[in-house]
Amino acid sequence: MSVFKHKNGYYGYSFMYQGKRYCKTFKGMEKDDVAKLETVHRSELIKTGYDITEKRQVYLSELINDLKAYSSAHHSRPNERDYVLDDFLKLTGDKIVQQVTPYDIEKYINHRIGKVKNSTINRDFDTIYRVFSLGIDNEKIEKNPCKKVKKLRVEHPPERYLTKDEEIKLLAVCNPIMRVIVITALHTGMRQNEILSLKWEDIFFNEGYLIARNTKNNKPRKLLLTDTLQQELKTLPKLSEYVFTSPVTNSRYTQVKCTFRRAVKRAGIPHICFHQLRHSTASRLNEKGVDIVTIQTILDHAELRTTQRYTHGASASIINAFNLLNNY
Repeated sequence: MSVFKHKNGYYGYSFMYQGKRYCKTFKGMEKDDVAKLETVHRSELIKTGYDITEKRQVYLSELINDLKAYSSAHHSRPNERDYVLDDFLKLTGDKIVQQVTPYDIEKYINHRIGKVKNSTINRDFDTIYRVFSLGIDNEKIEKNPCKKVKKLRVEHPPERYLTKDEEIKLLAVCNPIMRVIVITALHTGMRQNEILSLKWEDIFFNEGYLIARNTKNNKPRKLLLTDTLQQELKTLPKLSEYVFTSPVTNSRYTQVKCTFRRAVKRAGIPHICFHQLRHSTASRLNEKGVDIVTIQTILDHAELRTTQRYTHGASASIINAFNLLNNY
């Protein structure tokens, strides 16, 4: 019997058979139980030559399907990154995962360079990285080949924010529903999908708040209604259970990208995308002295550094702090 106690406190066994050493430790198992497993291991080697501790071969397609299943269960837009997974599998081939190397990751990156922005390729890389990290979490593999690959360098242009004058010009050319959508974005910091998923039952006019339910992390959050937003929402007809419903199709809007882009062009203001209205909310709150943790909570950012990207300049509270020092 060759059972031993590892320095980490776990029991394991180690023995030689036909010139090869077999060694394995077991977390949370008692010495007698490990001894029984050693007996089984030896027996299988003698009878069939099969090493019961040898991990089965896992193919790339299996890990990709695992991630797709995970996304379906945990993400509000589960199929959004499927094209990245499918392209990576097609380019790499359905290899045994242990045979996937950093070169395969680099090959995918080179395949995308020149076709899309570096920032998009980096998001693709994050998706591929998650394939292997989930495989490790599920104890199907032990290494992530992406760890030896560096992301592409991205030059971040200055953040674009909607000024008050631009807001007035933009709202003046929006159709009635688009106008309320824009105001909702500016007065709540909600994402486009959160806004378009909003139902009448989620708005509590008497109590002065709404509930954003279809969130990025699937956790509903409560947002207060400003007086302006409350008045604007009350102007909308109730065509369906959804607040923002097309009067033509009587179905909810799924995206407003094209409509918003045309409105921006008619307003004669510099280009701005709909998502940057959310950034504008963060910037306006920052300028009025709202602390960054509060802004993070309102915008539902998982990490504080994400919020910091959308706050700029010295906030009123910072200016006031230095004024206090100056006048001490």
